[in-house]
Amino acid sequence: MADSKVTVCGIGNSGIKIISRLSALKEASWLSVSAIDTDESSLERCATDNKFTAATEWRNGKGCGGDMLNGQRALARERSKINDMLKDSSLLIVTGGLGGGTATGGAPIIASVAKHAKIPSIFIMTMPFALEGHSKRRVAEEGVRELLPVADVLLCLPNDLLFSSLPTDTPVAAAFEQADMEVARAIIGVSELIRCNNLISADFSDLRAVLHEKKSSCSIGVGSASIDDGLNRCHIALEKMLCSPFLGGVSQMNTADALFITLTGGADLQIGEMKKALEAAERLAGKKTRLIAGTNTDPAYEGMVQLTAITVHYDKSAPLATPADSGKDFIFPKSQFKGREAKEKKAAELKQGELPLQSVSKGIFINTTPSIYEGKDLDIPTFQREMIIIDKGN
Repeated sequence: MADSKVTVCGIGNSGIKIISRLSALKEASWLSVSAIDTDESSLERCATDNKFTAATEWRNGKGCGGDMLNGQRALARERSKINDMLKDSSLLIVTGGLGGGTATGGAPIIASVAKHAKIPSIFIMTMPFALEGHSKRRVAEEGVRELLPVADVLLCLPNDLLFSSLPTDTPVAAAFEQADMEVARAIIGVSELIRCNNLISADFSDLRAVLHEKKSSCSIGVGSASIDDGLNRCHIALEKMLCSPFLGGVSQMNTADALFITLTGGADLQIGEMKKALEAAERLAGKKTRLIAGTNTDPAYEGMVQLTAITVHYDKSAPLATPADSGKDFIFPKSQFKGREAKEKKAAELKQGELPLQSVSKGIFINTTPSIYEGKDLDIPTFQREMIIIDKGN
């Protein structure tokens, strides 16, 4: 996949901030960056030309108000535009923040379009802070459940992990900028795994195969260093990788069921450096850990190296995956919140509600094979599948 087109799409306000950071990195110059939002002001601050505002005639460029059903409806209207955006792509990486409207509701629509176009997809999404409350966390978890059947790989990055690693006196603006940059570097790290096939091979099919064996949780660490950092730049990159907030420490590598390690450098990357770096990473893995390593070179990395680790921990209580579970590649960490509000209000309403006699349209998928999961056609947006009546606005 070294010469193939990899599209990175930022969805929603958080996703656009992340890809704005991504676009500024020279290591990302080979990626095709795009953006989708329902908020016009958010897109105006995005540098990429490959972008569009979703459902302008309905949302009037004002966003989704944190309602994931609005996000689903908005993106469902734009399937043809999404399909055009993904044209000629051999891999799709989508990033955004779960818990709001556009990204939470719209991401599964993008995944569905990619699936029908036979484009493998990786979703790298952030989870809400604990301080944002139970309701936003529940919306994020619902978004994960919607994504699992249609995304090939789903990586959820908890925001709390990142901010717990920062000094308490870090300015708020700087903290959020660093958060966006960490996710941007995680995207680069994952994308490098995909194209590590010109030296030592580790690719998307390896990652997908490992994640399909069982329900699993993942963590990711990225570290980079240049010759200006010292002679032993690979060792410095390894130390930075181990300190990466989304990795969770050395213990994540020691206890992993599977571990992906990729090393990327410029033409000046030496065989001795590569050998030492991969051997050091191997020593950090557990005795029973399945290690998959890859190495790649790119002119954009001249004078620098980057190490990426993706750990995979299987859910020991889960059975082996079956064909019916395909797409359930990632189970996010259990919520730290205990207790739930009642799932439904009392059904003892005497007033008759509006009959759900709305027509259901599959748009561009009308003549394609449906994506059936647990008896449901995933090409039909959730608000239509569940016969939820939405205020149509003006």
